[in-house]
Amino acid sequence: MKEGSVKTLGQGAALCLASLMLALAGGTIPIIGIFFGLLTPLPLILLSLKRGRVVALLGVLTVGFCLAGLLGSGYAWIFYIEFGLPAIVLAEAIRRQWAPEISVAAGSLTVLVGGLGGLLILSWSAGGSLLDLLRHRLDIAVREAVALYSKMGVSPEEVETLFRSGEEVRHFLLTTSPGLFMTAALLSTSANFFLARRRSAHAAASGDSKPGFVWRVPDSLVWVFIGSAALLLSGLPIAKEIGLNGLLVMMTLYFLQGLAIATFWVRRLQLSPLVGILGVVLLLLQPLLLLLLTLVGLFDIWVVFRRHSLPRLPGA
Repeated sequence: MKEGSVKTLGQGAALCLASLMLALAGGTIPIIGIFFGLLTPLPLILLSLKRGRVVALLGVLTVGFCLAGLLGSGYAWIFYIEFGLPAIVLAEAIRRQWAPEISVAAGSLTVLVGGLGGLLILSWSAGGSLLDLLRHRLDIAVREAVALYSKMGVSPEEVETLFRSGEEVRHFLLTTSPGLFMTAALLSTSANFFLARRRSAHAAASGDSKPGFVWRVPDSLVWVFIGSAALLLSGLPIAKEIGLNGLLVMMTLYFLQGLAIATFWVRRLQLSPLVGILGVVLLLLQPLLLLLLTLVGLFDIWVVFRRHSLPRLPGA
């Protein structure tokens, strides 16, 4: 076997193994594993960009077969719908050099349609509606949380209080499930897209070897934000739910814009990469910074934070 073929096979196997490990972490490690699981498509996107579409498709099928053997066929189908198909779409978007907003929209739409289809199949097989399935899943999550607190030695009175709070949380999550689902799709898709584009040779076709985080929300979408806020404040039950879900999605879009502005200034001022790392840590520790970045992204419509007279960097 030629050396090039061995290298290709080894690289493909390593990327498939990385995707498998991320998928297993997302399904087995509590809390922190979810964040690793969201990056499951990343190795497959890189595999497609480095070794072609056919190799990537074989890699997706291989990882799915491994998951079916380790965790069951249900996990394999979830992997194909939630991670495999979006990986193929995002790799094609990078290969064709689509705009970041269009690429993330296409990847997120793939996740949403695939996830909704999977939920409909599960609800149909269970003999109930989609709403019944969501309620059942949330009930299980609440009971597991209460059982965990009981094992930790929490007093029965406090457990009862937590259970009542859990009921309120369950109702809130059920109400906001469409917005939360779309928010999760946007964040996970954007993370995989920008990380893969930065590591991809296809992104360097324009001469920029390290493309920056570029994101610009169309100005007209501010009316969707205003309309969602108006519905939330209307006081009408159904209108409030629609407005709340709309605000969740719009705030995610403007958060990405605020993050792009912050990244722009870090590059423009040629600050140390440690500044960016510190910023990410602060975002995880201080939720108010998330709101601040969201407001910066929103007011960029009028202020235009990325327009100034300093010399431009490539890709900024």
